Amino acid sequence: MLALCMLFAQAVAAEIEPLAAEPLVEAPVAEAVAAVPAESSPDAADSPDAAVSPRSVKITSERTDYDRKQGVIMFDKDVFVDDVEYQMHADQLYVFLDGTNDLKRIVAIGNVAITNDLRVGTCAKATYTKATSKIVMYGDGAETLAKLSDNGKRKSEVEGRKITFWIDSEQVEVEGSTITLDTGSLGGKDGAKKLLGK
Repeated sequence: MLALCMLFAQAVAAEIEPLAAEPLVEAPVAEAVAAVPAESSPDAADSPDAAVSPRSVKITSERTDYDRKQGVIMFDKDVFVDDVEYQMHADQLYVFLDGTNDLKRIVAIGNVAITNDLRVGTCAKATYTKATSKIVMYGDGAETLAKLSDNGKRKSEVEGRKITFWIDSEQVEVEGSTITLDTGSLGGKDGAKKLLGK
């Protein structure tokens, strides 16, 4: 689960570089490129140029609005974020920048799905706040819960109304939670009993 949360952190923490030069620019098919610092890459420690060689993230949508004065970029309809380490889909993506065009906050809304290899995260809304290094995934408040799934060797899944992940401490808090674990990954029935303290 932590690997999936870290992946989401990379997805939302990309420094977005808008291609538009004027406030509220609209395009029928919009595209922007984001530069993600190399240190967020798992192989960054092996690279001597890790601090200076960003990778690109491609964001496409049917429409993009950029309000330079307010520091907001809005990607609307069929938003797709494509990175070498993950893919993200959402109905809308808002990127909030501060006065120096540094990332402040990102909000993904509607049918949010983040995938990487065998890991999947889905929710109705997801937010990332750079100052607190916190990601919050929300269910829709009715019947759909926020969900993180690992479909690899250690199959596991956590669902809840709200999943909060602190990137720096790698702590996860789930409100209204349901956790499903593959007992085989815990060492069988005895491993599950140890986990539950029985």
